[in-house]
Amino acid sequence: MNAHESQLNPDAPRARHGNGEYEALNRNDSCLSDKACECKTLFDSEVFRIFAKPGEITEVRGFDGKRVYAGYFDDHQAFCKEVQALDKRLGSGIYFTLQVIDPRLIGRAYNRIRQADRTTTDKDVLFYRWLPIDLDPVRPAGISSSDSELHAALELRDPVTEWVTQEISLPAPIKAMSGNGGHLLFRLPDWPVNDETKAIIKGILEDISSKFSTDRVHIDTSVFNPARIWKLYGTTARKGDEIPANQYREARLHRMAYIDDLGGNHG
Repeated sequence: MNAHESQLNPDAPRARHGNGEYEALNRNDSCLSDKACECKTLFDSEVFRIFAKPGEITEVRGFDGKRVYAGYFDDHQAFCKEVQALDKRLGSGIYFTLQVIDPRLIGRAYNRIRQADRTTTDKDVLFYRWLPIDLDPVRPAGISSSDSELHAALELRDPVTEWVTQEISLPAPIKAMSGNGGHLLFRLPDWPVNDETKAIIKGILEDISSKFSTDRVHIDTSVFNPARIWKLYGTTARKGDEIPANQYREARLHRMAYIDDLGGNHG
């Protein structure tokens, strides 16, 4: 029996296609299969209001390979309608602005998504509300992660969380799955955007990466810029083609991004 066969579990979520040794890798993450997941997304109004409180807005952005589509939202119902329609027609991912942005930008596309000539830049961001940590499985560019690669990224969230909460004294983070890797979002006390806070965020990410990145999972240090866009939870991550499993390989599927733990107080 090989290493993968020894981990097979008949109750584990299964790949949608194929069979053989990679079809049912044992996993502890109950939300790894989005089909069975009862986790949170931005289509839940209470989750949307964690990221865009009353009086605030968020930008939604998507790409089709040639064009950029974007819109600004303070209305949750309009957000759901527009984002779900965009997710059905785009072949790539959909993202949102994570930090607190200038609410006047809503005049560019008022609770709707359109082909964009301007999107949010660093100078449009007012506050850092989140310390974002992106745990990305190491693999060739332009392909989805396998289940075992994804699992390695999700497993790393707990040790990173323990270190950050102890060393930096931040509350328990939001834990999420990006579609291909793991996310952690630590709530900050709305730090104003300036060179000093940008350097602090960058330094924290570099410290975390140097301590926890491995040959299997890379912690992205480039996400420190204020206008960084982030995978929109509830939409589908589509990198490359979907690949079915067979006796020689694991499946590489397009998965829905979701939040599986809302963490501490985000009020």
